[in-house]
Amino acid sequence: MFDKIKDMLGGTSGGDLGDLSLGGFEKYLEGVTYPIGIDDLMGIIKSNGAPAQLQGVLQSVGAKGKHSFNNQDELMDSMKGEVSSMM
Repeated sequence: MFDKIKDMLGGTSGGDLGDLSLGGFEKYLEGVTYPIGIDDLMGIIKSNGAPAQLQGVLQSVGAKGKHSFNNQDELMDSMKGEVSSMM
């Protein structure tokens, strides 16, 4: 499952989760304007066809108290942190 998540987020460089980039995830962010709340973001990525595993990572980020994002970098940092904590 974690390999699939890493692939969805654009893969890794040398297997280091710290090197995750927008990569393949960017297509699910089409139509996102920042700042954005997690509920609105979830709606957009769902409507853009994001896989359930990726939605689950975002839900986990929200469950840990992160409810909005000011920019893509902040979003990706949160996603990377959540994937890393799952390992």
